[in-house]
Amino acid sequence: MLPEIEKLLTLQNRDQKLRAVLTEIAALPGEKAARERELKAADDRLEAARSRQREIEIERKKLELEVKGKQDQIFRYKNQQLETRKNDEFSALKHEIENAEKAIVEIEDRELVLMEEAESLKPALQAAQEAHDAEQKKVETHMASLVTRRENLDARQKELEAERITAAADIEEDLLDRYTRLFKSKNGVALVTVEHGVCTGCHMQVNMQTHLEVRAEKEIIGCPQCGRILYEPQ
Repeated sequence: MLPEIEKLLTLQNRDQKLRAVLTEIAALPGEKAARERELKAADDRLEAARSRQREIEIERKKLELEVKGKQDQIFRYKNQQLETRKNDEFSALKHEIENAEKAIVEIEDRELVLMEEAESLKPALQAAQEAHDAEQKKVETHMASLVTRRENLDARQKELEAERITAAADIEEDLLDRYTRLFKSKNGVALVTVEHGVCTGCHMQVNMQTHLEVRAEKEIIGCPQCGRILYEPQ
């Protein structure tokens, strides 16, 4: 194998590893955002359960005030009955008292319904709280692992960048430029083997002359179809 090919293969190996590391680093913000969305969904579910519970509590307090208001009315009406000497006024006040008492019964029935609903919500609220806590713990663990991964990837990136500099140091400038253009344009694969007369990069048959030149290992040969640098598998 040509020494230049060996050097380029070493460089390609470093570049491919560096490319993978950079791809993983680029994906980290998306992973973080996905975990944050999961936690937000758990927050929303818990808030929905709590929201109905608060609505019930607010309505119950409102009903309690209404009952107190009706009781105060009844108290005033009864005092007025004691003071009046007129039968029609007494009857009218009696009617108002009955209406107020009827209203109190209806309000208390509504309070009972709300109490039953609040009781039935407790298991759902407990389940939502437990699910939220579990999701939060999972997300926090994952977030911590993302921080560790980023630190490890940053260290690996620096290591590979240093190795790449060393690998590229002895490669002739024109050849290095050619390789670099191919690596970028061919999705990280600038050098490929010829197997059974086929370029393993574009999977196209190469002509016999090209194949013989690759086998001769006297100069750098490119695939006539895709341009990738060809070499014989060892």
